[in-house]
Amino acid sequence: MPWMIKIISGLSVLNSAIIGLFKYLALSAVAIMTFVILLQVFFRYVLNNSFPWSEELARYLMVWMTFLTLPVVSRLKQHAALEIILGSLPHKLNTILQLIIYGLTGIVLFIAFDKSYDFAMKGTRMLATALPVTKAWSYTAMPVGFFVMMLVYLELFLINLVDLFSPEKAASLSVESSANKQ
Repeated sequence: MPWMIKIISGLSVLNSAIIGLFKYLALSAVAIMTFVILLQVFFRYVLNNSFPWSEELARYLMVWMTFLTLPVVSRLKQHAALEIILGSLPHKLNTILQLIIYGLTGIVLFIAFDKSYDFAMKGTRMLATALPVTKAWSYTAMPVGFFVMMLVYLELFLINLVDLFSPEKAASLSVESSANKQ
């Protein structure tokens, strides 16, 4: 069991660093997106001369913001969840059900990562409509987000696995306690 605690601790440090970076990048994407849209509105309606690239850039930033925030909300357990059902179950059954959910989620995320990686690679051969970049710049957000979500759900799965056999050790490994330190 001590080796699993070390793996969880290392994964927690890695996930905390990535989540911290993703929060900053997502906030930056929202700020840039807002600025570009406001600039576009000003140029289109006040100066009567719009930018051809602003909507596409805002759309790409929206995609990145979405896939950067998915791991953040997943790690903080702020996503849609079965809290009503899970909260009414005995602790051991709750933990087993969460292990099943996290395991299945991990499998789905692996498949999504695999498919989105192939999709992003296909985007390297397509040019964006108005920006001088390939569509891979937008499509890459998906495998990046899915990969980090796999790391997050691996951490959650391992914490629940420890909780199943040693609840007192799992309490100190809680994602919420490490996430609140950020």
